[in-house]
Amino acid sequence: MKRMILIVFAAMTLAACNNSKSNHTHAADTAKEAEETGAAIDKAKEDTAGIADTTAKAEVTETAAKTKADAPVAKDRSLDEVYSAYFELKDALARDNGQTAQQAAKKMEAVVAKIDAAKLETATAAAWKQYQRKLAFDTEHIAGIDENGHQREHFVTLSKNMYALLKVVRPDAPIYYQHCPMYNEGKGAHWLSKQKAIDNPYLGKSMPTCGSTVETIQ
Repeated sequence: MKRMILIVFAAMTLAACNNSKSNHTHAADTAKEAEETGAAIDKAKEDTAGIADTTAKAEVTETAAKTKADAPVAKDRSLDEVYSAYFELKDALARDNGQTAQQAAKKMEAVVAKIDAAKLETATAAAWKQYQRKLAFDTEHIAGIDENGHQREHFVTLSKNMYALLKVVRPDAPIYYQHCPMYNEGKGAHWLSKQKAIDNPYLGKSMPTCGSTVETIQ
């Protein structure tokens, strides 16, 4: 009987030992898992912060670059001859005078050709490089004919490019961006003028006051 009691006692001791070992191992595993989870969370936070920081820096850089590209330069008189020749051409078309328009276009063509971007301020030079060839194309075509219809077709694109140029290289005086809603069978077209009063270069003498000012550039 005594021997039986010793055997039972030994068995219970062994079971308790194993259970203790098991509990200890489980606790250790749980602690390790918690540590690994915490490290993973910290790493995720660092990665997220890094991504956010990089995105924010990229957005700031992109905004700064766009603002710099779109920003108008200070009042610049280096392109005054171009603007003056354009307005002469506009006035001639408003009078339906094809020959005078042709001569004004030749003058503008010569002025456009002689301006060297290398001698301009940085911002003005960048804009001039972008639009010089486009202005030359339309002035060359207008200078080659004295028929108002075809002259006005090229004056549409000439005015678009002049508007874009004026938005960057501002003249001293205000310039009015105006619109004719009836030109080209109602498709309409824009032009630039030194005067706020409408003097339509697309409809000429037939409807000289047709149109409106849509923007003042200054």
